[in-house]
Amino acid sequence: MGFLKDMRAFKQLADSTPRQGLRATLRDGLATASSAAEQAQRAQHLALHGLPGHATITTLRDTGTSINDNPLVELGLEVTLDGRAPYAVTHQQVISRLAVGGFQPGATVPVRVDPADPASVMVA
Repeated sequence: MGFLKDMRAFKQLADSTPRQGLRATLRDGLATASSAAEQAQRAQHLALHGLPGHATITTLRDTGTSINDNPLVELGLEVTLDGRAPYAVTHQQVISRLAVGGFQPGATVPVRVDPADPASVMVA
């Protein structure tokens, strides 16, 4: 009987303990979802209105964040648009785990650039 009494006391203690970890997890999850929605909206805008160009990847860094098991990476890019001098941009984007191998320093990738903000790019 002592064992069941101890288990009941342990359950009551667990039930009465505030769950800050759960709140933080939910808050972080909502922030990530909001960020993903903003990125999707920006990507749609750039797909429709962005200037086509290409970029050479100069650096690649994993941010430690994953969305749907795909890493959010930070890319250092040397962007080239027709009729403009190349310029450097740091850009974060979710990359499919299957495609990460093609995103190594030295690789050239197609990009879309916001005409109003040349620092706003999307790897197409």
